[in-house]
Amino acid sequence: MRVLVMGAGGVGGYYGGLLAHAGHDVTFVARGAHLAALRERGLELRTQGRTVRVRSASAVERPADATAPGAGVDLVLFTVKTYDTRPAAASLLPALTPQTAVLTLQNGVDSADVLGGLLGRERILAGVTFIAASIAEPGVIVENGFSRSVTLGEARGEAVTPRVEAIVRALQEAGVEAQATGDARQMLWEKFVVVAPHAAISALCQTPVGVTRQTPEALELYRSMSQEALDVARAVGCTFAPDRADQIVELFRGAPEGQTSSLQRDYAAQRRVELEALTGSVVRLGQQYGVPTPRFEALYAVLKARASTFDGLR
Repeated sequence: MRVLVMGAGGVGGYYGGLLAHAGHDVTFVARGAHLAALRERGLELRTQGRTVRVRSASAVERPADATAPGAGVDLVLFTVKTYDTRPAAASLLPALTPQTAVLTLQNGVDSADVLGGLLGRERILAGVTFIAASIAEPGVIVENGFSRSVTLGEARGEAVTPRVEAIVRALQEAGVEAQATGDARQMLWEKFVVVAPHAAISALCQTPVGVTRQTPEALELYRSMSQEALDVARAVGCTFAPDRADQIVELFRGAPEGQTSSLQRDYAAQRRVELEALTGSVVRLGQQYGVPTPRFEALYAVLKARASTFDGLR
């Protein structure tokens, strides 16, 4: 399979690296020192107590440089930050054919719709992944060993198609816990109602899970925000068990004590943040569907003000 990784950071670099190590023709789109390291030394994945090396990693700065004119790729792993979705999608066009599948593994619940409008809905696959992976240094991706699963399906909500099955097989053969779904919207929201509260609270507190959950008031805030996200998801048309908010809190209790969120890490490093795709989405959709989200609104206001101090919303 010819694979283009659009965004060779923690998520894209990790899954692209495993596919390359399994023998697939993978090209990484990267920039700066990371691009230089991929070209000079290849890619190193530190995962599950072992080191995986892709010594001849193909890496380019622009998707147009990934293939010969008209050749295209079979699969794009679309893993850029949500705020880069539109420019990244536009740059992809030279690498696509009518048969190319574009699998988004981004945060939030909007990316598949946005990409469908830009690249054609027939190309888009929606996916979710539970993984904590990041660039430790140029050319090196570290994964924390807690989870590395991918669920994907047709963004248009069709039954599981042959191309979805083929991608799932490729990921499984590369050592990924992959599965297919016929209900992409439910899948996206199943992750979102877990991630959105954690992202907002952790970004504001700047404490790892183990510290945050020792505070009873913080746990109650987490449960209440989970309930707000679930209320919005139900208004959108998703279904959940009545006690789903309590189940989400139990997941929080069982998470590794040192776990942090990507939004938290971006705030700590004063990088551009995905506030709008996470906290902001709950607020906007709540307003759209008439669902009260007072806790999300409060944290959104504080986090937005904080991001303005380092140009995090540029």
